[in-house]
Amino acid sequence: MSKEQTTATDNPSISPDYSNSVTGIFLLAALLSSLLVIIGRVDSWDTRYITDFTALLAVSSLIALTDALVLKIFSPFLKSLSTRAGLFTAYLLLIVTTFTIYYILYATVTRHWSFTVSSNRELLSLLQVFTIATVNYVIILKMLLQRAKTNDIKNAFQAANLQALQSRIRPHFMFNSMNSIAGLIRNNPKMAEQALQDLADLIRVLMADARKLVPLMAEIETSKQYLKIEKLRLGDRLGVHWHLKSIPKDCFVPSLILQPLLENAVYHGIEPSFGGGVIDIDMRSDMRRVQILIRNPLPDDGERRHRKGNQIAMDNIKERLIRHFGEAASLSSSRRNDVHLTKIIFPIVANR
Repeated sequence: MSKEQTTATDNPSISPDYSNSVTGIFLLAALLSSLLVIIGRVDSWDTRYITDFTALLAVSSLIALTDALVLKIFSPFLKSLSTRAGLFTAYLLLIVTTFTIYYILYATVTRHWSFTVSSNRELLSLLQVFTIATVNYVIILKMLLQRAKTNDIKNAFQAANLQALQSRIRPHFMFNSMNSIAGLIRNNPKMAEQALQDLADLIRVLMADARKLVPLMAEIETSKQYLKIEKLRLGDRLGVHWHLKSIPKDCFVPSLILQPLLENAVYHGIEPSFGGGVIDIDMRSDMRRVQILIRNPLPDDGERRHRKGNQIAMDNIKERLIRHFGEAASLSSSRRNDVHLTKIIFPIVANR
């Protein structure tokens, strides 16, 4: 069975997303800083302070936009560092950027403004620039760290929830499989060995990380292994027809979306029927999505039926499909005469 898998969730370590848009926060910080500087200078009201404030806000806004751009450019490098080193490096980058822009503006523009700054003072002293920048950047970087921690907790909760959903597979299959293999050990040890290998592969898939997507072809192979094990127990009573049409090789799906449905078909359709039956798996795709239709016969009215069940497998798969694909995926079931139909639809998603 193919072991190729792809991780849908990022590194679990906390790493702020420096490329996340913080331009609005930078600009808000620039506005508040400009107001505080002007208010601190006011001795008595003078209309020149409006001019000072406008000029100061323009300078602060330019610095804020440049700082946001620097964080975005250096984001891959910052995320490759540890959390503390990344935050400290980001702070140094922002301070250097701020003083560079301040120096360039003061040397090339500020001295040539057509108006004079109130009380003939520079627009911002170096101490003011350093103090304001430090306060602003500490707040912004702390906000990014807090956002990263929140996302980390959210991802961990979602992963645990997915893992719990994926693990809700009926235990009776394990017991039945082991009994079937035990019966083969004396009469057909080679077949018993192969069955044990198939069962080990299924258990490995069952214990895999639920956040990972697997190739659709690997999911088909897993389902075939499951049906091979069931056929050891049911013999000729179980027939399987696969109809695979235009299945994309680079399509990825949540693991174990087929096996539980086939287990339902065996448990509720084939097992209770005296003569058994055939499970049809019809799989086809277009350029955008894949459709899977599973058909299995239902036992006659006079035959003993298993209890209806509480739809755990259906709810499990439906929730995992929605978590990975949103409203583009669906799962439904219906009955037509003496045949049970299960339909899955999901978009074609390549390795991501």
